[in-house]
Amino acid sequence: MRADEQASYYDSVFAEHMADFIRYKRAQGLSYSSVPWSLRALSRFIASTGHTDRAISQELADQWCRRRPNERHSTQHGRIVHTNQFFSYLATQGVPVAFPQSPGRRGGREPFTPYVFTRRELDQFFAACDRLEAKSSSVMPVLLPVLFRLLYGCGLRVSEALNLTRGDVDLENCCLTVRHAKFDQDRLVALAPSMAGIMRRYDATVPRLFIANRDTLFFTHKDGRSIAADSIYRWFRKALWAAGISHGGRGHGPRVHDLRHSFAVYSLKAMVDQGADPYWALPVLATYLGHASVAATGQYVRLIPDLFPEVTAAVSAIASRAIPGGDPE
Repeated sequence: MRADEQASYYDSVFAEHMADFIRYKRAQGLSYSSVPWSLRALSRFIASTGHTDRAISQELADQWCRRRPNERHSTQHGRIVHTNQFFSYLATQGVPVAFPQSPGRRGGREPFTPYVFTRRELDQFFAACDRLEAKSSSVMPVLLPVLFRLLYGCGLRVSEALNLTRGDVDLENCCLTVRHAKFDQDRLVALAPSMAGIMRRYDATVPRLFIANRDTLFFTHKDGRSIAADSIYRWFRKALWAAGISHGGRGHGPRVHDLRHSFAVYSLKAMVDQGADPYWALPVLATYLGHASVAATGQYVRLIPDLFPEVTAAVSAIASRAIPGGDPE
C-alpha cells in the first residue's frame, strides 16, 4: 500500500477518511497523483484550527477555500475542485458537510511576470529584516532574517522552508531534505556554507520553551507552534516598507515567492557567466528548484536578456524559441 493511501500520511480527525477516499478512487482506475498532496494540506489546515468535530461547517469550508495571498485563480480553483470531491465522499459516508462555492475560472491564462529584485534591493531588504522589531514574546525578529535569506539563498518555496524539520536540516554537510513538496516530490537542496552558518547561529540562539528533536520543525514559535504562511506574508510587506521597496498592491508584487524567482534568475546568469551552456544549465536549475519539468524553468530564460544585456548572446538562441510558459506555482 502506498504511503498516501494510509491514514498516517494525513493529519486531523479526517485522516482515515482521506486515506479511504484515495484508495477508493484508485480502485476505480484513477491515478490521483496530485490529490493526496492537496488533501494532506487540507488535513494540516484542519488540524491547525483545532477542529475535532466529524463535520465540515460552512465557515471551515470557506476559510480553507478562500484565495490566499499571491495565489493564482487557477490554483485556487484546483484546490476547490479537490476539496469538493473529498467532501462529496464524506457526505456519502454520512458526515455532515457544507460545500465551498467555486469562484469559477477566469477566461484564458492570467498574465504573470516574476519580480526580480536588484542586488541593491536585496541588500536593502535584508538590512531591513535585520532591523525588524516586535513584542518581546515574538520570535519573528530572530527568525525572519534567516527564513528570508533561506528563501532567496536556496530558492525554496515558503511552504518548503516552514515544513523543514530538524532532521531535514543537515548543517554539517550543508544539505537540506525537502519532503512532500509540490506534487509530493522529495529532493535534496545544497546549502552554501555561509547560509549554513547563518542557520547554525539561529539554531543555537533562538529562544525556545520546549525540547526539540529530529521531528520538531526547524522554524517555530517559542512554544513550538508552527509558523503560519499568512504571517510570513504580512511580515514580508513590513520588511519591504522598511526597505523602501515599492509594492504594487495585491497580485502585483513583489511577492514572497519572488525571492525564489530572483534566486533562479541570478543562478542561471551565474552559470552562463561561468561558460555553462544554457541548455545544460536549465535542467540543473529545474532539478534544484523541484520543478516538474524544464518548461517550468524556461520563463527565467526570457527574463535574462532584459535584465542582463551582457549575456544576451548566450541565451538568445533559446530565449527566442518557443519554450512553453513556466508555471509560476
